[in-house]
Amino acid sequence: MKQLLRTILLLFVLLPLGVAAQPGTDEQLAAQYFQQGDYERAILYYEKLYKQQPTEYYYEQLLKSQLGLNDLEAAQKLVKDRMRRNDDDPRYPIDMGSVLKLAGQSDKASKEFDKALKMMRPDQNSVRTVANAFTRVNELDLALEAYERGQRNVKDGMTFHYEMANLYAAKGDVQRMVNAYLDLLTVNEGYMQAVQNALSRHMDFEVADSRTELLRTELLRRIQRSPQQSIFQEMLIWMYIQQKDLTSALVQCKAMDKRFNEGGLRMMELARIASANGDHATAYKCYEYVLGLGRNDATYYQARVGAVHTRYLELTGQAEPLRADLLDLDQRMASTVSELGMNKQTLDLVSERAHLQAYYLNDHAAAVALLEQAMELPSIDPKTKGQMKLELGDVFLISGDIWEASLLYSQVDLDFKYDVLGHEARLRNAKVSFYAGDFLWAQAQLSVLKASTSKLIANDAMELSLRITDNMGADSNAVPLSYFARGELLRVQHRYDEALLTLDTLDNEYPMHSLGDDVLYERYRIAYARRQYAQAAAYLDKVLELYPNDILVDNALIDLGRLYEDVLKDPEKAKGYYERLLFEQTGSIFVPEARDRYRKLRGDQLEGPEAPKPPTHP
Repeated sequence: MKQLLRTILLLFVLLPLGVAAQPGTDEQLAAQYFQQGDYERAILYYEKLYKQQPTEYYYEQLLKSQLGLNDLEAAQKLVKDRMRRNDDDPRYPIDMGSVLKLAGQSDKASKEFDKALKMMRPDQNSVRTVANAFTRVNELDLALEAYERGQRNVKDGMTFHYEMANLYAAKGDVQRMVNAYLDLLTVNEGYMQAVQNALSRHMDFEVADSRTELLRTELLRRIQRSPQQSIFQEMLIWMYIQQKDLTSALVQCKAMDKRFNEGGLRMMELARIASANGDHATAYKCYEYVLGLGRNDATYYQARVGAVHTRYLELTGQAEPLRADLLDLDQRMASTVSELGMNKQTLDLVSERAHLQAYYLNDHAAAVALLEQAMELPSIDPKTKGQMKLELGDVFLISGDIWEASLLYSQVDLDFKYDVLGHEARLRNAKVSFYAGDFLWAQAQLSVLKASTSKLIANDAMELSLRITDNMGADSNAVPLSYFARGELLRVQHRYDEALLTLDTLDNEYPMHSLGDDVLYERYRIAYARRQYAQAAAYLDKVLELYPNDILVDNALIDLGRLYEDVLKDPEKAKGYYERLLFEQTGSIFVPEARDRYRKLRGDQLEGPEAPKPPTHP
């Protein structure tokens, strides 16, 4: 008896759940059939669901299914029923007009559309509802008419320029699209970012065509008409920056700075953008302009450092900078640090000067003295000091004092044992052991680094570890690897001719050795450092040709892609190498970079922030 009662009670509990689950099952089946294009079966379920719950969603899905079958009679009947239930909603006359238009009854359709426009109330929600309903049935001109009536009739100063601009864009009416976006900025400058995002979606600023020229012309016209309204000049500067026409952007920035007495702030921002784009000449002009203002403020001091930094980038980017130019830069760096003081704000400049002295002027002693002086500053933070110790170790390394370099690397390793900086120090120390021929000790350091949180450090450690393991030889003959290690050290020390002679000796005495791919890669690095880019690419192609299954293949593919994209300016070849890496080296650490670069070259829109919502305030 007790068992029977429990069973009955359980049925009473589960019965409502089963009833409740049925509509959900019907809805899932309806959605499945609709997505598959099986509208007949979808209608069976949506009709049932609509009768049970005449919601807006079920109505829309049922109407779409009927139109999918071209059952216009059933669609009219459904819309009429909906209109009887909601006689004050303008959306349903629009649906009716759309169905009538499909049935070839254009006059009756126009009457329904007019009826919807007359039903539209003078408030922004009603206007948007009607316009969106017209847009949904692809009546873009009527949607525009709804917005135009709304702008005339809504009393709270509401504008619909943004929505109208999007509709003009959908129609391909670029002139009116541009005017609508700029009219929005006339009303409220706060939507500049939204307008810029929208224009970027509708125009390709990397191509000079009729669209961008139309925008430029309209901006210039509005600047002349309202010279005191800065928003259009800002938009013109933004446009020039998108086009990478930084010379024109400089002219406009300079004009704005003078007109509105901005103190060089806009010029400093343009200098930052120019520097990021490798346009050192424009960046330098921006800094020189700010310095010419003669203001004794923070912007002036930033410009002093920026101008010298830009000149440093310009000279070190040249294949063979003149020694006189390098010496002049060294003096400018010295005078700038002397004027501003050696402090946290000028430490980057100090590091660059030390690099200039060590790597370009071959004055290792001066570089060491400068870095040691900087590290004695009481205000320097531990991490910055650790980074400068690594730089000092590098100077000792290229000067030939590899054990002093190792000592400094070891200090940083101990001070930042669990930090990426410490891992970097240990990797450099392992390389010192490798250069010195102590391969077993180097291998022990690298084993720990394979688990580094930095993927690049872990990848470099893995490559060097495998190079040692694969090339020691079955008879523990480390002579070929010692030759290679010496050649790599000479390359690091910028002693390129000696490095090439050492690699030639290795190739001659040990032909067909397993280090062949590594030797080719060293030759590539030397050619690249000497700006012999065509020869550098040839060495990498040989790596791919002769060693297609080696660990360096993914490195060669990504480096060839970068070389052809960034230096040789051959995007098609670059795409080919990125594509090979994506399909042939799926587990490579370089896959994300190759994918992004490939998509950019192919012209894909990279994923970014969500598209801006339409403005809701004037």
